[in-house]
Amino acid sequence: MSTGSSSTGSSQELGPVLCSGGNAYVRTDSISSNLQVIPYHKLVDLRFINKGAYGTVHSTLHSDWRTRVAVKFFPTERQLVDSERNKILKEADILHKARFSFILPILGICYEEDNIGIVTEYMPNGSLNQLLHEDNPSPEIVWPLRLRILYEIALGVNFLHNMTPPLLHHDLKTPNILLDSEFHVKIADFGLSKWRMLSQSFSDQNPAGGTIIYMPPEMYEPSIKNSRGSVKHDMYSYAIIMWEVLSRKQPYEGATNPMQIMFSVAKGSRPDTSEESLPDDIPHRDLFVSLMQSGWAGDPNDRPAFLKCLLELEPVIRRYDEISMLEGVLQIKRARNNIACTSTPSQPMEEYTHPCTSIQSSCPVTSTGCPSIASRSPSFLNVDKEDIKWKLSDERKPTSEVEYSPIYIFPEQESPSTALTWVLRKRDQIISQMTDACLNQCLDALISNMILFKEDYELIKAKSTRSAKVRKLIDTCDLKGELFARIIVQKLKDNKQYNLRPFPEI
Repeated sequence: MSTGSSSTGSSQELGPVLCSGGNAYVRTDSISSNLQVIPYHKLVDLRFINKGAYGTVHSTLHSDWRTRVAVKFFPTERQLVDSERNKILKEADILHKARFSFILPILGICYEEDNIGIVTEYMPNGSLNQLLHEDNPSPEIVWPLRLRILYEIALGVNFLHNMTPPLLHHDLKTPNILLDSEFHVKIADFGLSKWRMLSQSFSDQNPAGGTIIYMPPEMYEPSIKNSRGSVKHDMYSYAIIMWEVLSRKQPYEGATNPMQIMFSVAKGSRPDTSEESLPDDIPHRDLFVSLMQSGWAGDPNDRPAFLKCLLELEPVIRRYDEISMLEGVLQIKRARNNIACTSTPSQPMEEYTHPCTSIQSSCPVTSTGCPSIASRSPSFLNVDKEDIKWKLSDERKPTSEVEYSPIYIFPEQESPSTALTWVLRKRDQIISQMTDACLNQCLDALISNMILFKEDYELIKAKSTRSAKVRKLIDTCDLKGELFARIIVQKLKDNKQYNLRPFPEI
C-alpha cells in the first residue's frame, strides 16, 4: 500500500490544501510526469451516468487497457482560459498523489481542445447514498458492513488530513463515498476546489441542496467560508454521515429548502438521536451517539480529530470477523441480482422471454450479475435502459451533484440495431467526420421536431470549433435518447457520410 504522502513543501509554506473554495494550491511548477494524459480517442463506448453542477460523468472502456474506467468532464458551457485550466490540472496532480486503499484512484487526465476530464477507476456498486436509499426494494445492510463502511471513511479522511500539506475534503457526503466491487469505501471528489468554483460560476444547477446537509454552521458566514478552513469541517460532515448510515434516513428530510436547514442548524438543531431514528438494537449505540454529538458540535474546537475517532472505532471493528462482512456483501449482491433478474418491462411482452427462466442454473443466487441478460431480445434491453436512466437521474432529488456508478447491472453488449447505441459507439468517428452542413441540418431537424430545446441549441452553437459542437451534440443525444439519435443517423445518411457505414436500421 502506497502511503501517498507527497511533500511538495512544508505545511508552513503551503498550508492545508482546500477542496471547496480557497486558493491553496501546489506551487506553479510543471505538472508531475506521473499524471498520465489519456487521449480522448482511447475512451470508447461512453455510457452516460449522471450530470450535475460540477460536470458530466460517464463510464467508458479504455481501448488499450481493456477495462472500464470513469471519466468526469468539466462543464462545457464556456471555454476555460489557460490560467483556469492550469489550476485544475495542478489540482488533478494533487489527487494523483493521494494514493491510499480508501481513496478513489486517479488514473490520469483527459485534456483535448475545450474538453478537460479526470479519469478514475470505475466503481460498479455506485455511491453510499445509492446503497442507503435505493428502492426496488432497498436491500438490508447488516451491521458489520455498515460499521466497516464508517470505519473505512474515517481511515480515508484521516489519511488525507495526514498528508503534507494536509488535504481537506470539505465536500464529504454520501454521494461522494463510492463503493468498489466488494463494497469497500473509495472517497471521491476531494481536492477539486478550482473545479467546483469554476463550474458553479457558470452552471445553472445549484449544488447547495445536497451539500448544505453536511456543511457545518461556521461555513454559513461568507467571511469564514472564504478563509483557509479547518480539518474540523470534515468531522462535522462525517458525524452527519454516521447518523445517515445508522438510521438509513435522509438528514433533515422534513425540510422544504436549504435555507430552512441552515436556519435550524445555526440555532443548534441536529438530526434526531432518539430511539425513533436510531433504534436501540444498533451495536455500540451509545458510543456512536457520543461520536456524532461531539462531531457535529457547534464549536469546531469541540469536535474530535479523526485519529481520536479511529481509536474509538478500532475495538468495535475487531469484534467482527471477515466472514460476517462477506456475508453482508453477498446478501446485497443476491438482492440486487434478484432485482435484475425479475424486473418487468413496461411495454408489451410478445417478444420478451423472462431472463430468469433460462439462467437459474448459470446465474446462481450468489452471482453478482446475470451474464445471459445481454443475449436477450433487443426489446428487453431497450425497455430497461431508458427506465434505468430515469431512475438514476431521479435517485436523490435534493441534490444535483454528480454521482458515479449506477446501482443497476447494465448489459455489457447492447443491441446494435438502436440508433442511440450506434451513435455512442461511433462517437469518435462522428466527431471527426460530420460536416458543418450535416451538423446544421441535424440542429434544424431537432429544433423543428421540438426535440432540442433552445438552451441546448445555444450551448452547441457556442462551441468554438466544429468538432466541439459535434461532441456537445452527441453528449446531448446521450441525454435525450433514441429519437434524437435517429435524426442524427438520418442526416448522416442524407449527407452521404458513407465512411460511417454500416448505419443502423431506423
